[in-house]
Amino acid sequence: MTPTDHDQVILEKAAAWLRRIHAGQLEQDGQRDLSAWLAADPRHVAALDLVTRAWSVSGGIDEKGALRPDLARARGLQLANERTRPHRSWRRVAWMPPAAGLATALAVALVWLWNGAVSEADYVTAAHDHPQVTLSDGTVMRLGGSTHLHVRIDPLGRRVDLIQGEAEFQVTHESMRPFHVLAGALEVRDLGTRFTVSSHGEQVRAVLLEGAAEIRDRDSGQVLLSLSPGQQVDQDGRGPVRLGKANIAQVAARQDGRMLFDDMPLAQVVPEVAARTGIVLRLDDPTLGAIRVSGSYRADDVAGFLAALARLHPITWRQDANGDYRIARRR
Repeated sequence: MTPTDHDQVILEKAAAWLRRIHAGQLEQDGQRDLSAWLAADPRHVAALDLVTRAWSVSGGIDEKGALRPDLARARGLQLANERTRPHRSWRRVAWMPPAAGLATALAVALVWLWNGAVSEADYVTAAHDHPQVTLSDGTVMRLGGSTHLHVRIDPLGRRVDLIQGEAEFQVTHESMRPFHVLAGALEVRDLGTRFTVSSHGEQVRAVLLEGAAEIRDRDSGQVLLSLSPGQQVDQDGRGPVRLGKANIAQVAARQDGRMLFDDMPLAQVVPEVAARTGIVLRLDDPTLGAIRVSGSYRADDVAGFLAALARLHPITWRQDANGDYRIARRR
């Protein structure tokens, strides 16, 4: 294999890494493998930088993660070495370490800078907490109660894994560092956006408030649809993705720690309360599920919600030994 062929192999590998990063497919093991690959050879660092620049200019990587040969040839993409490095006609004015040592030092420095630019954190909130967090890139997260998410930001991407709960994201848009939120089987990709994502059990919902966003399949990266402001998508498990009109007032109420119901059957209110508060409501009489519920209620005062409900409808309620609230028909 000639040096040029070897360079092409390294460039192809760097292109494959970049494609995985851009698609949000680099899990924790992949991140460790990438760090090890970068540290193994200074040319790997140079290759990743080179293909990143090529991609940013004209999308020089195909959908399979391979560097397009036509662009590689047209640009003469090649890693620098003693034969390809441009010759200088002037003399050195200061001592420099040997080329190999300099390259190694540069690679170590770049890996060190990469690791220093990576930030990761877990955020966990109590049932009634709604903190606001500003990330290192300027993105603002507003977390709902009983929420757990993991954030990773590095020089090539930004990723949030929403494990449970909900959050609103006011994203600082960067074309070279896509912002992904992964929940359930879906991925929400920022296109200059303010949006919310919730994940309760197998139920995932994304609501676009401003800007634009893509909804993708988490595993394949395939674009399923694009959202416009005021639209939402829902998915249960790996079922079909449902596109609909969002209730923006309800979204705002949730972010303010309130539960907003608009003529919703009590049978649907029960799981909604459980998802928001962690408190279980049980209907002793299943026919009570047909009661229509409207109004805005504090999420941290379920007893107050039930008391208000009892004033409007023929029901009674009590808390059992397990801490669950049982709702019965008034006799």
